[in-house]
Amino acid sequence: MDCTVKGNLPSEIFEDIKKIADTRMNFQQLKNKTVFVSDCHGLIAYYIICTLLEGNDFFENNTRVIILAKSREDAEKQFGSLTLRKDFVVEIGESKNFPEIERADFVIYCNCPCEVAEEDCNNPEIADTIISGFANVLEYAKESNAESVLLVSSYMVYGEVFSGKNNICENDLGYLDPTDADSAYAQSMRSAETLAVCYAEKFGMNVKIARPCPTLGGVRMSDERKWAKLIVSAAKNQSIMLTDNGGEKFSFCYVTDTVSALIDILLNGKSGEAYNISNGNANVTMREFAQLVKSANPEKNLSVVFVHRKDEEEPEFSPSSPTPYVLCNDKIKSLGFSPKTTLKDGIKRSIRATELRAELRRIK
Repeated sequence: MDCTVKGNLPSEIFEDIKKIADTRMNFQQLKNKTVFVSDCHGLIAYYIICTLLEGNDFFENNTRVIILAKSREDAEKQFGSLTLRKDFVVEIGESKNFPEIERADFVIYCNCPCEVAEEDCNNPEIADTIISGFANVLEYAKESNAESVLLVSSYMVYGEVFSGKNNICENDLGYLDPTDADSAYAQSMRSAETLAVCYAEKFGMNVKIARPCPTLGGVRMSDERKWAKLIVSAAKNQSIMLTDNGGEKFSFCYVTDTVSALIDILLNGKSGEAYNISNGNANVTMREFAQLVKSANPEKNLSVVFVHRKDEEEPEFSPSSPTPYVLCNDKIKSLGFSPKTTLKDGIKRSIRATELRAELRRIK
């Protein structure tokens, strides 16, 4: 049975994995090491795991990868025959109820779900998973005497920033209302970040924090995030619907570049510090993003439609508006990070990966 990464992934996804493994990842530091990844369900975690395993296939790196899965069946649905590999250990459990597992040299916490929609930001279960789960993982890392720990957080920790600038740097934290249930997701991530710094200072642990911008890649057909719904519409060959004027501006980054940056932070970042992850050439409004989705596959002949006619007019920028979620990436660039995938290509690959994701779910 073929247990290689190449033999278990669609060619388009394997191209992504190969791109990370071939050109940007410092495998030497991970040679003969054990890496624990706390989640196997999210896009980012999936790419990290497959990249580490491809490093073994291509470089004979002998990196042992441990993941947590809710069940063996669940892991097999995600990774197929990769679960039969000797260098890939599937432990049954979750970070909130952490099982007894072997130690790891490197620990990556990916349980801050990047696919959370606005209506789920007040979900107490998500908040509890983030905080209590990360506390358990930090204890595991401490007992393992891990060389490095990475918390994958989110740009949403910034809240509403009114800095007067056109981007957000790592020290530009804004307003979050602790009495607003919709702040639960972002507040819990802030708490997790504080916990990371506490462990770094009190126990001398090497703990780093990453704050990725929205990360492009294959999404679920049920994904309710604004930008993801546009990708899904294109994957379904449907009109690209904007429910507002599309004036919100965001940084975007394709998953291969995000994962490369995460590995850079894990291996070379400074303990107790946070790093934005973004592509400086991929900062656009949602209406601009919609046009890029439309043009990514011209053969689909898609159209951009505003649900409300009043939103068709180009919105005017107001000086009193919050600073847009455009993340300054100077700090991560100082580690050698240089994004390679253009926004146009990232969107095109995301549409195709979303189509593949839906096809694979039907097959399985």
